[in-house]
Amino acid sequence: MIDLYEKALDLRRKVIKTCYLGRGGHIPPSLSALDIMTALYFGGILKYDSKNPNWENRDRFILSKGHAALGIYNVLCDAGFFKRENLYTFCKPGTIFGAHPTPNIPGIEAATGALGHGLSFGVGLALSAKMKKQKHLIYVITGDGECQEGAIWEAAMSISEFKLNNLIWIIDHNKWQATGKVSETMEIEPLDEKMKAFGLEPIVINGHDYKQLINALSVDRNNLPEKPRVIIANTHKGKGVPFIEDKREWHSKIPNNDEFKIIINELGLTEEEFEAL
Repeated sequence: MIDLYEKALDLRRKVIKTCYLGRGGHIPPSLSALDIMTALYFGGILKYDSKNPNWENRDRFILSKGHAALGIYNVLCDAGFFKRENLYTFCKPGTIFGAHPTPNIPGIEAATGALGHGLSFGVGLALSAKMKKQKHLIYVITGDGECQEGAIWEAAMSISEFKLNNLIWIIDHNKWQATGKVSETMEIEPLDEKMKAFGLEPIVINGHDYKQLINALSVDRNNLPEKPRVIIANTHKGKGVPFIEDKREWHSKIPNNDEFKIIINELGLTEEEFEAL
């Protein structure tokens, strides 16, 4: 059985290495959602075939907060969808691995990052699966700042209206957005009560606790929950790197060489070990 905490630590180190090589991306939003994605891909939740990314019976995963691309790229790489030397072309001329994901990357279902649209895309996939009587599930991660978008609430109404209990919506509730705290920009609380009012079943968890993650993300495909499930995962932006954790200025900041050294040290690596990743 894989140790998911150790797996996530290794992935955090690789997220930093990918950013270091490409001098691009968003580190803190990637790290807040990384444990969720690790649980999905390595915790026995998602059905997928990395050698056949378009397998018809695969579960669909949509990263609506596409600025967390550093996270999903490294998860997919370790899951076998592509080689690490290819990923390490991140943000370099001619690469397919840009700062936001696109479907020309194996394992990516949709181009995302224009916030507010990924959940609606997931609604379409879930409705299609229902109409075709298919058993695969759809998992969507949105940010909490993203929940200020009107399209999110249109999608939430659709999930309830069409009884899309084959869609599991996960909110990466790190309480920050690009320019500050979500609560200071436009308050979205109480999220759980709002979800209940929309006819959804909210489950509030610690988004860095794998026992809670696995329990909340696990769904019996032959006995789907009566109400569509939304998981409010309380997380920390930049989780695992105290130097940048929950700090306003780090949303899209690329560390300089001295700052990279601090981050590498906090992740328990020597510079030589980091170079060897």
